[in-house]
Amino acid sequence: MSLTNPSEEQLNATDILELVQQEKTATLSHLVSSVVHEINNPLGCIAGNITYIKDYVKDLLNLIELYQEHYPDPVSEIADEIDAIDLEYLTEDVPKLLSAMENGAERLHQISNALRTFGRFESDRQVLFNIHDGIDSVLLMLKSRFKGTKIRSPIEVIKNYGDIPEINCYPGHFNQALSYLINYSVNALDEKAKAQPSNPEFKPTITIKTSLTSDSVILSIQDNSLGIPENDQNTIFEALLITKPVEQGTGIGLSVSRQIIEERHQGTIKCQSVLGIGTEFIIELPRSSDS
Repeated sequence: MSLTNPSEEQLNATDILELVQQEKTATLSHLVSSVVHEINNPLGCIAGNITYIKDYVKDLLNLIELYQEHYPDPVSEIADEIDAIDLEYLTEDVPKLLSAMENGAERLHQISNALRTFGRFESDRQVLFNIHDGIDSVLLMLKSRFKGTKIRSPIEVIKNYGDIPEINCYPGHFNQALSYLINYSVNALDEKAKAQPSNPEFKPTITIKTSLTSDSVILSIQDNSLGIPENDQNTIFEALLITKPVEQGTGIGLSVSRQIIEERHQGTIKCQSVLGIGTEFIIELPRSSDS
């Protein structure tokens, strides 16, 4: 006869889900912090030196131009080398390459900041947080999902941010809830594209809005997917409800999002959907006492 731990025996599905989520959150927090740290060291070196390199190259190109102006007829050996390296093309292309490198470094800097914002998993206390920063970081992390595929054109993300205050929040968990909701919208848009492969007028769109009431901050995530049947709208946030095909994962993201919003942040989340029109997730979060 095998012995069973009574504490495990008493755990229900929601308790197990929460424990798994806490462990995953802690692991992801450490991973993100490590990645950001490793990125920032070489990135700081590149970003800190590229300005100097641009100035040095500019000076060298100016010097070459002066030589060409004052010595228009170089010896044959130099003339041959100018032809061999295609000096005219080189002087035009090098500044472009340096600008591209500078843009790449800035892009990495944005990703690093987004990772740091996305990965803020303060488990023991709430902090004041600008949820617009959280939304932007999530959108940047999910950017590859918005690209066009074989079945649909690129997803247009429309941001309509209102003038809202910072809120007391667990930023990392809140960002995680957002990522699940936005991922759900992307999957729903993919499903519509599969269902309507011959509809050239379908332009997949996700619209994110924020606004303010007297006591709440409102966040809306709306897509133009096929929509959700009314009966499913009432159960879509239930724990362990499978919301997508097996090959796409467990589909518990919406349940985790509800837990994060309602249980961890004392907010509310609801789903509004019209078949053939799309789905909207509406989140209400309490304003902080000093806002």
